[in-house]
Amino acid sequence: MTKQGADDRPARFVAELAQLERGPLAQLRRGLGGDERGVYWLEGLYTRTGYGTAKDHEKDVLRLVAGLYALKPRARRDEGDAAAEETPEPDARADSEKGPSIGLLMGQLFLKQDRRPSTEKRFLALLDADRDGLPYHLRQAVTLLATENLTPDWARLTHDLLRWDDRVRRAWALDFYREISREPTAQADAPPAASSDEARPAPTPAPQTGDDADGDRL
Repeated sequence: MTKQGADDRPARFVAELAQLERGPLAQLRRGLGGDERGVYWLEGLYTRTGYGTAKDHEKDVLRLVAGLYALKPRARRDEGDAAAEETPEPDARADSEKGPSIGLLMGQLFLKQDRRPSTEKRFLALLDADRDGLPYHLRQAVTLLATENLTPDWARLTHDLLRWDDRVRRAWALDFYREISREPTAQADAPPAASSDEARPAPTPAPQTGDDADGDRL
């Protein structure tokens, strides 16, 4: 059965971001620092993706996501064609609620960093952030994720930030703690490695010689 009322605008928005050239991406990165000049062309992008009549605070969220998105493609585009193949083209038909949340990705980062306490503290500070504090904490999170080649699901991030409330925060927290609690179970279920003695084949008995080999002789 087709999901009724599914909002495909976040995926369409990200698909538009994927088409941007270096110049507009640089403008978006500068926008993260508070310079909003030169990004009025975003209004056209909003209109094409169904956000033309969005409220001001919703457009602030979209501009934030666009700026965060511009952080990662800059490095990948500079690496050449091989790196560009690492990022699949966003599917504008994708369900923006199905991708991995920032909570799940931060959990993966926490494990990759050998359970570094500061990572959990940064994540919890992000959950406590209001809309005014989101740009700072999200930029930290996206930058940290990039150190381990972890990239947000931009459509899911857009969907969640447009609904930034206690329900979203709890969902991220649940994803984080589920992810970090799954690791010991995976290790416990792994089959034990064979010891060197078990792996070594048993020696073949040497053939007997002399009278014992032929039996008793009279």
